[in-house]
Amino acid sequence: MCAQAAGLTKAGKSADALALIEKVRGQGRSPALPATTACEQERLAAVRAAAQPAPAAPPQNPAEKAGANWDRFNAEWISPLSKAGLALLGLVAGFLVLGRLLVLLPKIAGARKSPADRALLALTGLAFILFGSCLIVLAPEWNANAIEGKSFGQMAAGALLAFLGSVVLAVYLSSRLRLTLDVRDTKGETSKVDVSQIGALLHELGADAPRGLEVPEGADVTALADNAMPVSFTNKVLAAVQKLVVSIFGVTPWRVVVSSSNEDSMTVSMARNGASVGAVTIDRNELQLADGQSKKPGTDAKATTPTTTNSAAELELHKMAAAYILVTLAKKHHGFDGLCGATDWRSLGLHYVATTDTTMADERAKRLLGAAVDHDAGNMLAEVALQHALFRESTDKETIKTYADWLLGMANEIRNDIDRRAKSAAGYTPLLYRIELTFLSMVLNLPPDSSAFLQLQRPGREIAGNLVRKLEPSRRLNVPGPWAYAMRLDAALAYRDLDETSPEKAVQHSDLHTAALASIAPRTAYNAACSIARRRGEAAVEEVKGRLRYALRDPGLTAWARKDPELAVLRKNPDFLQFLGVTPRQDFWKLEAFEPYEKQLRKAGIARPRDLYAHEVGQSDISAYLQVNPLVIKRLSRLATFVRRAEAVPSWEATKSAQKFRVEVIGALLQYGIERPEEIPYADTTSVDESFVKRLRNTIEERVLIAPDAAPLKEWLRQLKKTPPETPAVQPSTGSVE
Repeated sequence: MCAQAAGLTKAGKSADALALIEKVRGQGRSPALPATTACEQERLAAVRAAAQPAPAAPPQNPAEKAGANWDRFNAEWISPLSKAGLALLGLVAGFLVLGRLLVLLPKIAGARKSPADRALLALTGLAFILFGSCLIVLAPEWNANAIEGKSFGQMAAGALLAFLGSVVLAVYLSSRLRLTLDVRDTKGETSKVDVSQIGALLHELGADAPRGLEVPEGADVTALADNAMPVSFTNKVLAAVQKLVVSIFGVTPWRVVVSSSNEDSMTVSMARNGASVGAVTIDRNELQLADGQSKKPGTDAKATTPTTTNSAAELELHKMAAAYILVTLAKKHHGFDGLCGATDWRSLGLHYVATTDTTMADERAKRLLGAAVDHDAGNMLAEVALQHALFRESTDKETIKTYADWLLGMANEIRNDIDRRAKSAAGYTPLLYRIELTFLSMVLNLPPDSSAFLQLQRPGREIAGNLVRKLEPSRRLNVPGPWAYAMRLDAALAYRDLDETSPEKAVQHSDLHTAALASIAPRTAYNAACSIARRRGEAAVEEVKGRLRYALRDPGLTAWARKDPELAVLRKNPDFLQFLGVTPRQDFWKLEAFEPYEKQLRKAGIARPRDLYAHEVGQSDISAYLQVNPLVIKRLSRLATFVRRAEAVPSWEATKSAQKFRVEVIGALLQYGIERPEEIPYADTTSVDESFVKRLRNTIEERVLIAPDAAPLKEWLRQLKKTPPETPAVQPSTGSVE
């Protein structure tokens, strides 16, 4: 055995040699030597060998180092964790559930957090939980031979770290932008239809891409992603399962409850993580939504029923509710820069209502936008929309110049704020593009030879070129593709029209310019027609008509074409006026006083307004039939007499050119409050006042762009005044009211 120990020492295994000698001394007995001194020489040699420094290990290559590190990591971490895997999973799950429960703590969400901050919170929370749980599990393994207190201290530190991770995770979960929506009717029952409608409006206002080329329709916010409002199952079993799963694993911090009080008001309450955030009562009367004409004059008022009226009123309330929800969310979350300074829900809601109802009367829209600016002067969306409503269709040169200067100043202010990062580029850029595009339109509406146009021509050309470049598909920011392309086409047309060189020599953006001239989109086709008219005048009237045939499908463009300064030269052509539909009215039913009752009176057998005789059909009968005040019927009968006398005016050579304007003349007279020929002012006993004739012509021209010459009109009015009160040209029909 001693020889074996000596061999181990020579092999460099001195520790093994000493262990063998100790075994010999403890178990073996030599007859010649005492047990305590057995193999003494070999023991001393092993001790001397052990005392000598170990020879340097041969250098390891990277693969050997990686293998050694992995072996060490496996021995210290993986092997112990694999033995305590269930315990580790249980700890991680427990701390995750704890983080979910901590969401219920009041105000744990804290201040607004950017997406980067929230991502950091999530990663930090999960890392703390995982590392802390590992520390709890591994501490006993690491300190198996150490004193008990050291192991307990490491486990306590791991528990504290994991708890902090749960808190951080709770902050992350509680700051999520997710909400549930519950809409209740007047009976307190959930209305799935209203839930869908308000949800759709909220998505339109807070998630859809920017809409409106010149006027922002709603807001430019896109923060509400598709998963901000989770879809609920309609099946009761699936809904219950979903509710259970969401309550355990999912966190929806926001809860919105909308309750209808009556047809004109509703309440909205919002809670975050169980704590109330705000509530409001939305009343149409307080917001002045119930006042004023709600429809444009061109809409069919006779087709409006109480049901459709109530639906429109309810829709406006729902839009206001969506605005309140969005503004409240914006106070607690980042990503709502597209509100462009709007902080008052009333301002945002009124702007939303005014800019998304295409049938709304212009005056009502202006009033609502004015109220929106009153509620929140910082709402740039409403300010831009109000200025557009007031001045966009102006034909006065000074007004156009003033509005263009305002647009240019606003664009420069926003651009400077974006450059110095005082305003968000993602939020304000779409609004900036709209302002610049409107500015180009206003510059082109100025007379080309005016000093105002020459002053704004150069900045206009620079803006047009910048729009074309910045809206390229590879560069555009936060704007939808079709929206950007339509703007680029309009900007390319403006760039060419504002070019100081000859249009034939201009080559920049020629591809876009060609595409714009060929476009059949109504707005682009209209701008192309104006561009052609601007460059070639009356010589291109047929080409302009060809472009306008696509554009005039839009009633708004049709109305604007009749007064657009860019088409002023072509409107001198009678054929072009006829193409625009500029013809005087020929039917007395179309007078404002008769038009609302035309359908019912025709059903009663009254074929023409002149056939309305008070002595043939009692006024009380007609009043009951039409369900109007008897005073209204009395006035209609008086105006019917006026119509009969107008139709009785003879068509002489001196009055022939004015005869085709007789409906327009009567309409203008009624507008001045004249309801009997005897009220027409005379300058003397035989001739009509010339100043009155001039004002009458201006009134007719404002309506239909053309008017009869002064002399024939003056003679026609004189003949009208001479016509006997009850001498109709045609015998009245004998219709009866049933």
